[in-house]
Amino acid sequence: MIHIKNLAYGNGSLTIAAGTTVEWVNDDPLAHTVVATDGAFDSGQIEPGVTWRRHFSVPGTYAYTCRPHPFMKGTITVVAAP
Repeated sequence: MIHIKNLAYGNGSLTIAAGTTVEWVNDDPLAHTVVATDGAFDSGQIEPGVTWRRHFSVPGTYAYTCRPHPFMKGTITVVAAP
């Protein structure tokens, strides 16, 4: 789980096994997004108090940012499941 708070993604760099679902929880008083820099996913607006989930099944590195706050950045690294 990644908490969005103080205009930052907590645990913004995360390594997970393929087949894992990641949750982003918006703990800020403003809306945020989780948008892959390669266009692989886009959460749309995540309002305060709302959780957005994405399932990662393909190994790789997925960099993401917040559209309204581009200084917010994170990375999900997906490794093959054991």
